[in-house]
Amino acid sequence: MPSTLTGLIIFVLLLVPGFVFQRRRARDRPAAEETALQEALTILFTGLLLDGIGLAAVGGLWWAIPGSGVDVSKLVLSPTAYLAAHPVRLMGWSAAVLALAIAVGYLAAGRRVQAVVRRSARRAASSEPHASAWWLLFEEHPPEVPVHVGCYLSDGGYLSGRLHSYSRVGKESGDRELTLRDEITYREPGEASATRVLHNVGAVSVSARNIQFLTVTYLAPPEKAVGPPPEEDS
Repeated sequence: MPSTLTGLIIFVLLLVPGFVFQRRRARDRPAAEETALQEALTILFTGLLLDGIGLAAVGGLWWAIPGSGVDVSKLVLSPTAYLAAHPVRLMGWSAAVLALAIAVGYLAAGRRVQAVVRRSARRAASSEPHASAWWLLFEEHPPEVPVHVGCYLSDGGYLSGRLHSYSRVGKESGDRELTLRDEITYREPGEASATRVLHNVGAVSVSARNIQFLTVTYLAPPEKAVGPPPEEDS
């Protein structure tokens, strides 16, 4: 561990990219029950890896901009003297490395990138050890595929709509919720007629404790807007 205040600040800054990566990744994945040591090691090694990527990328700019780079040999042999002689240069490049490492970590932990990683590794969402049942259903396909959810409620009613959000908590619990949006349809308990659309309702929240079972339908991805074909010259 660092023995000075400056060393402690530098050490904490080196871990920031790993912390950002873990927090961003946790937004879209089931939460695993980890010990404090496991979480700290994950942040440590991920942060150092991202810092290395940022340093390698920024190091390439030193060759593209002659005279503005950092002399690594002088920095290692006499860090105090080199810092006193080039404080602005060192702080500027350090900030660039840190910003790049944070950006790479945030993007790498995104839902789309993680989906690409799973597909490239031929690893489906069902192989996630801490995933809840509905996370497996909702994440089995790419993020751009819309998901329509039908909820058969425990009181005999029925509620359906397009999936908007859902709890990422890995532990199966009745406290979890999911939200539906777009055209919300509902059938009251005891009714045998078809469902009806709830007008002037843009979204609805459903608690897991009120769901008997649910159905999931993967819809076709929305088509990208295509402009009119070019006019042919007469």
